Amino acid sequence: TTTTTTTTTTTTPTTTPTTTTTSTTTTTSTTTAPTTTTTTTTAEVISCMLFGDPHVASFDNSRRLRELGATEHTELWTEILPTYGGWSTFLGSGDYWIVRSEEISIQGRYGWRGWINGFAVGGSFLQGHKFAVGSSDDSGSGWYGFAMTWDGSKILESFPSEFSVDGLIRVRYMEDNFYQDSADEFHQQRNNWRSRTTLRLLELSLPQGVRITVTLGTNVGSWIMRFMDVFITMPFQASGQDGHCGRAVGDFNIDWEGSAVAVRESLLSGTVPALLSTKTGLVSAPSTECIEGEEPEDNRVPCESVLAPSEFGMLFVNACVQDVCSGGQGILEHYEAFALRVFHEYAAEAQGKHRCAFPAEPHGVGYFWDPRCHTTVSLGCGADGVHDECRLCGGSGTYAAVQCPGTTDP
Repeated sequence: TTTTTTTTTTTTPTTTPTTTTTSTTTTTSTTTAPTTTTTTTTAEVISCMLFGDPHVASFDNSRRLRELGATEHTELWTEILPTYGGWSTFLGSGDYWIVRSEEISIQGRYGWRGWINGFAVGGSFLQGHKFAVGSSDDSGSGWYGFAMTWDGSKILESFPSEFSVDGLIRVRYMEDNFYQDSADEFHQQRNNWRSRTTLRLLELSLPQGVRITVTLGTNVGSWIMRFMDVFITMPFQASGQDGHCGRAVGDFNIDWEGSAVAVRESLLSGTVPALLSTKTGLVSAPSTECIEGEEPEDNRVPCESVLAPSEFGMLFVNACVQDVCSGGQGILEHYEAFALRVFHEYAAEAQGKHRCAFPAEPHGVGYFWDPRCHTTVSLGCGADGVHDECRLCGGSGTYAAVQCPGTTDP
């Protein structure tokens, strides 16, 4: 507020004594400060997964899958899922971009018949550091064939174990609980299988809310095969992203060959041993010859059997048929655990909201729909007193050890 005082003096000539009149005028003005409005925009959380030899559910397809998982009309799943053609299969070998953006760099190494046997993440969001995992017969047999590195130095050499750098990365090397649960329930029925597959898990928590789960698989049979599935959750990058996970703009397009990694950009060269030649762009023709001698369609009924319990699992029948043919019967165990993990990530929380019948919303804990509770009594199952599959999770008390969907920490 500004105050101005003006003084005016008037003199009247006269024969009488001079009279002087003084008047004071006060003017007040008010200045209003400009209003500043701050708008905060939260980036969309996008997901992608690569599995088998490999099949890719891009950012766009994963968005559609999450929408399908959230529907209340689950009776449509049995009609939609068996005919769902949402994935592509890439049969090339070499190093390829899974995600390429200004800040986040994720690459995969595709080996025999396209199975992933190398993975790396780096970029400016990790301040130039990089984490990698690779597979090589030179490293040893079984689980010893996997090697994890941070900036080229070996880490996670014991099992289970954990590695972290404050503010940058936390990695847990642990059992795959989905595999363990299905194994405990069903393995006694599979003693006649010619091959077996066992699974372990790497869970990565990274800056910007990036979460990556890498499933490590090793085949037990008359041949050695190691492979990886990769699940990625990250914020949409305003500057754009591409690679085998796609652009996340709704066009469902993927530049397969254009995503080959140039040697100068490789996060894998010199960091992890290669299982096979990394000659980029070598594309294999689809093979109809199964590794254990059966016809591909002979695997359809077994695939349907292991995928049905998760409800969402029928989505992966065709991929399962193809991968059991190329990887052996043990891959059925991989798909059983994989289907449960996908349901957990994309549908379990939403289905818990639709199906659980709590008289009042639980406080201090989460909950979700867990098909495993139908056959196995586990902590938190039957939480609403009506449905076995309604399960509590998270919080800081009794259920803290139960992992809620959308998290890496139990």
